[in-house]
Amino acid sequence: MPQYDDKQKFSVGSFLLYMLGFLLFWEWLRPLSTFTDTDYLSIFVLFSAFLFTLSYFELSVWVAFPIKLVALLYALHSIYFPVPFFDFQWVSYLFDDLFGSMKHAFSRDWDSMSSISRTFLFLVLLWLISYLMHYWLIQARRIFLFFIITVLYVTVVDTFTVYDASSAIVRTVIIGFVLLGILRFIRIIELKGFRVNENQFPMMWIVPLAILIAFSSFLGYLAPKAAPQWPDPVPFITAVGNQTDEGAGPGVGRGIQKIGYGTNDSRLGGPFVYDDSPIFMTTIEELHYWRVESKEVYTGLGWDTEPAEPPSESVNPDDVSLDSIHAVTYNDNVRSEDLTAEVEVLRNNLYPFVIFPGELQSIETEEDRIYQMNTITNKLKTFDQADESGLGEYTVNYKVPQFSEAMLSNSSTDYPAEITERYLQLPEDLPEEIKELTEEIVADEDDPYGKAKAVEQYFSRNGFSYNTTDVAVPGGNDDYVAQFLFETKLGYCDNFSSSMAVMLRTIGIPTRWVKGFTRGDYEQTLEDGRRMYQITNSNAHSWVEVYFEGVGWVPFEPTQGFLDLPNFISDYENNTAETDVPEEQEEQNEQASNTDDSSGSSGYQFPIDLDKVLNWLKWGALSLLIILVISGIIAFLTRKNWLDKYFLWRFRKRKDDDEHVFDDAYHRLLWLLEQYGIKKRPHQTLREYALEVDRYLDTGDMRMLTKKYEHTRYSNKSHQVDWADTKELWENLIKRIRP
Repeated sequence: MPQYDDKQKFSVGSFLLYMLGFLLFWEWLRPLSTFTDTDYLSIFVLFSAFLFTLSYFELSVWVAFPIKLVALLYALHSIYFPVPFFDFQWVSYLFDDLFGSMKHAFSRDWDSMSSISRTFLFLVLLWLISYLMHYWLIQARRIFLFFIITVLYVTVVDTFTVYDASSAIVRTVIIGFVLLGILRFIRIIELKGFRVNENQFPMMWIVPLAILIAFSSFLGYLAPKAAPQWPDPVPFITAVGNQTDEGAGPGVGRGIQKIGYGTNDSRLGGPFVYDDSPIFMTTIEELHYWRVESKEVYTGLGWDTEPAEPPSESVNPDDVSLDSIHAVTYNDNVRSEDLTAEVEVLRNNLYPFVIFPGELQSIETEEDRIYQMNTITNKLKTFDQADESGLGEYTVNYKVPQFSEAMLSNSSTDYPAEITERYLQLPEDLPEEIKELTEEIVADEDDPYGKAKAVEQYFSRNGFSYNTTDVAVPGGNDDYVAQFLFETKLGYCDNFSSSMAVMLRTIGIPTRWVKGFTRGDYEQTLEDGRRMYQITNSNAHSWVEVYFEGVGWVPFEPTQGFLDLPNFISDYENNTAETDVPEEQEEQNEQASNTDDSSGSSGYQFPIDLDKVLNWLKWGALSLLIILVISGIIAFLTRKNWLDKYFLWRFRKRKDDDEHVFDDAYHRLLWLLEQYGIKKRPHQTLREYALEVDRYLDTGDMRMLTKKYEHTRYSNKSHQVDWADTKELWENLIKRIRP
């Protein structure tokens, strides 16, 4: 066979081969962000394109390898390390992480491998595929097998996941046939010995081929198609997969879901993967959760409403309040603050409803819509004529309450009939052990508020862990709440919130299950001081509202890792508390005075002038007090200049084998950040706060420390952080927060 020497190479043809090969490979990457928890798809695509480009130039391995290695490191840096690329401290952390994950890999403990190591292996896989594509396209001149596998991959993903491959299958067929045609043409040239001048490509062959394939594909796409001749096997396979035998293990039954807001909550449980797809942009003055709706019927497996489609009422956007006891969130005697928030909906066609914090008062928008408020769930839907249609941009005016703990504690348990009928509902076959456990938890509490707080705090004190992967699905004879309370003790917001709502109902306290979103991820601070946040699917959340007579519906947050929702104060009126303390103090002073008098009458005579001694002690004590006060004031005013040095010195003296040193150092770091003005907001999780700190300090160390801290606190496996490995990260953060 004639050799295809360098002079016979045509650069246009090689470039076209690489470009089409990359487009075909791209079809493998497109669905990843839809049915997996893989983010940063653009980085993976750019990294693959860079590898294909280097392969096209056929550089020496001694040149190409270090360039590709730097590109791989840069991709990892872009994903995980928000610090300058040439700040090589992150490289040290990267290699430590990789070596640690290698130990887990050799011991086949795949679950313990870090996200960084998994991403590293995925990038290495992309690197290897670029070599394979070079071999198939340039040396073997065969791509048919890869093309067929790609078609099968796209069709299977389209069938069994939420990914829509209608356009992908057309692109794949066109690209694949063009590639096959070009490779066939090149093989004919090589086999027959045709000579092609350098930088010359016989376009008279390729252009008709591309036109023919494009026309055939277009005609096939538009042509009528016969209906399926066989029954669709997917519903059968899905139904079989969703059957859960009694005693099935965690995660069986529903498969892995993707987090996000949904309307069907009749069957809860099972693992999920995070989805950071943005859906709202909000501009607010204070941090709040965003409410969508509530549900009140617990079925033993999930939540429904009764009836399935509760009645709705048309409301005026200038005043959306209703007189329904279900729709009114707070009573008029609850102190509240009027606030405003702006919302930009990024996917309004998927979310035809209004999100709002607190109690919604009115809506301002330039878009013409019809508003329907559900009188039971409190969900405010928007319509364009008769069709559901979301708003693009709107402003919500709302009230934020300040709850008096005294008022909550003194609230009556004589609830209205329409509250008890709907919000004390429980399944007839609810396990009795749930009520027994609840009564044990609230045994020392006498009022509804104390009982609600006791149940809310029960989970954080009794070994319950926040988990999204090893979450059980109740079988046909299991109860969702009982399984979480007595068997797994692992779950996410649905498990915690459902359990608290059901537990309080067993002791006669009305509750409802609420769905919505957390406050989102911080984006920027505007000139007027308001902050902008992005709400993604990963911010979908559920919590509990408890009814207090004379107050209304009060939100509670039982989920591990999330902070309390409302603002609580001891009482609106503090006059009584302020007058009681001086009287008690006065009694203590009188007792102390009597004691001094009795002790001084012993008759012992001092050999020196007692008056002079007492006078000296008095002035000495006064001088010392003045010095201490002045020193304290100076120390307080200059605290930002010495606090960091003091704690650096203090923790350098701590021994590495002290098992509590890391926890102490992390909590002290949080305190220092607050002292230097980087305060943690009431509704921020540690992970959200760490991301904000890293953005403020231009580093990635806080996220690393927080990840280790969460692993020690919330992992169901015993784990102790090596202080020697984390000390440098901790010290670097403290040095960066210096004024």
